Amino acid sequence: MKRTISAESQQRRNFWENHLRDWQKSGQSQAGYCRQHGLSHKSFVYWKKRLVPAKLAVSLVEVPRCQPRLIVPPSKPLRLMLGNRYGIEIERGFDEQALDRLLRVLEER
Repeated sequence: MKRTISAESQQRRNFWENHLRDWQKSGQSQAGYCRQHGLSHKSFVYWKKRLVPAKLAVSLVEVPRCQPRLIVPPSKPLRLMLGNRYGIEIERGFDEQALDRLLRVLEER
């Protein structure tokens, strides 16, 4: 059995589709957009859940991994800080393969 949509329901749907499209273009937060346009944030979230997944397709693009180039100043070692947890000091003539393995291990943590 096919469900019919009333003109009022279609108007409401169009209203929220337009606002959701405008919000996505605006770069604003949901709450900020709703405040600016006098919309109920609760209704905004409801319509976003109903309409956005059906309207937007997500696509992922694979970015090829490139080999990092490391330029070491002639007189000072290179210091690589990884957050507050790790620090690596790299001297001239370092073993690139060992550094690559170390960075891969740290990435997994």
